[in-house]
Amino acid sequence: MSYQIQQMISTLSNKVLRLQKVNSDRDYSGGGWYEDISHAMFLYSDFSFNYVIETFRSVSGGGLSMPYQNREEYRGHWKITYENFTTYITFTFEDYSQQKYETQNLGTGLQKMGEHTWNRYLIS
Repeated sequence: MSYQIQQMISTLSNKVLRLQKVNSDRDYSGGGWYEDISHAMFLYSDFSFNYVIETFRSVSGGGLSMPYQNREEYRGHWKITYENFTTYITFTFEDYSQQKYETQNLGTGLQKMGEHTWNRYLIS
């Protein structure tokens, strides 16, 4: 196993990666919408993962509000590969589908995964 793979496994084992996206559109009439999507990827040292997506949306207007809340959870296994001087993380879900992302340690508490920068924390 290469040094780059071992280093990334050490960096990601028993960590949770978090990404939050918040969007809103408020107008002066009191109407608008709000959306908060939170992603949490729990990466365990046995190479299993738990991926949780929590969504909250609300649309309001004319004195009415319509909230929506949802939680999705996925499980599977993760692995690290090193190809052409680039480190990748591959997620294999329970249904055997896969997602592969370029990944990079961006320093204390930050992890690049694909196009996004995720916050990296110890699993407590």
